[in-house]
Amino acid sequence: MKALITAIGSPGDVNPSIAIGRALRQRGHRVTLLVNPYFQRQVIAAGLDFLPLGEEIHLRRLKGMPFMQNPRKRNGWQELVLPNVPLLIEALDTALRTEPPDVVVYHPLTFGARWVCERRDVPSVLASLSPLVWMSREDGSVHARTGMRETPPKWLLRLYLSAARYFLRWQVDRDLNPIRERFGFSQGRDFFFDHVYKCDLNLGMWSPLMRGPMPDDPPNGRICGFPWFDAGHNVEPVDEKLACFLDGGEPPIIFSMGTTVISAVGDFYARAAEACRRLGRRGLLLTGLEENIPKRLPPGVLAVRFAPHSSVFPRGCATVHHGGAGTTAQAMRAGKPTVMVPIAFDQFDHAARLKRLGVSLTLMRERVSPVTLAIALQRVLDKPAVVARAARLGKQISQEDGAATACGTLESLVGSRGAAVGAGAR
Repeated sequence: MKALITAIGSPGDVNPSIAIGRALRQRGHRVTLLVNPYFQRQVIAAGLDFLPLGEEIHLRRLKGMPFMQNPRKRNGWQELVLPNVPLLIEALDTALRTEPPDVVVYHPLTFGARWVCERRDVPSVLASLSPLVWMSREDGSVHARTGMRETPPKWLLRLYLSAARYFLRWQVDRDLNPIRERFGFSQGRDFFFDHVYKCDLNLGMWSPLMRGPMPDDPPNGRICGFPWFDAGHNVEPVDEKLACFLDGGEPPIIFSMGTTVISAVGDFYARAAEACRRLGRRGLLLTGLEENIPKRLPPGVLAVRFAPHSSVFPRGCATVHHGGAGTTAQAMRAGKPTVMVPIAFDQFDHAARLKRLGVSLTLMRERVSPVTLAIALQRVLDKPAVVARAARLGKQISQEDGAATACGTLESLVGSRGAAVGAGAR
């Protein structure tokens, strides 16, 4: 089988694609990733073929976009997603004409991918990284723009989703129709929902322990589990200084705000370091950027720009993070209690789901201080029941292999399509 996988966004968006690609390759399939050149090293190191999508955008340029300065108020659709649609259509159409794959797997932000697949008669598969993409009226999802911070009542969630449909039709359809016309597609409507529901297969790349099947899920949906891949841009191992720190004392509290919102965290890491001092605990700050490293660190606190979460999270006693999909998955698998500080996108929903599981607390960004951080951490660390639940959940999550499950589902799709074509030929 030949598979082409495409995604746009930060490492949290692209890493799951690499995970699925690696799993397919291990099963003997040929895989090509169509992604921004920033990720070329990781793709090639994973043994996958690489195709460039647009010009390289380094994360330092990404953080300069207006929506990154305040992702709760700015419009990432206009600044990040929409400009990539024509680039994706051109690159994907060329790839499908040059060497047609048996299946295309696309990320939720890659609008236009399904159109090209439909035109070239190639099966299309959406790999959804967050339950929010499926927009269920039944699963208690928390949408950032509603201000809902816990489990919303069903009537409120249904009202929000009904309003969201009209809003998405107004914004997404208005912006995408001119692009469709430019590339010879007919005018249409409800592109967001078609993007999710009219693909041949919809893979839910999250743990069923976090969100199981719902009656209004896409009929072709399959919840696979988390995909595991978190190598950095330079594909570097844990450095010697960090290894010595982890081996040199009690498990630290680990703080990470991911890669997408690192320019919107202000002095979060300075407050995190002070919270460690107040608690008398060691701390590890994964700052993402050099400028996020506090000028003064108390004894027992180390700051580094990057370390694979899979390597360091299990070595901590608790994790404080923003709630991105990949970070949430690694924190759950580590089996440690968490405090989540959501900032934007699907992070509020992930925080609410882990709180319901009894393994996490949520602290809103505007309330983060050394004192509130210390209090929240004490509340999860000093409760044996929370620590035990997190450990049990970690063991269960560790048994999942979402990428392998996705591969089996993709093989079934391609196999059934091939059988149907063969029967038609006879």
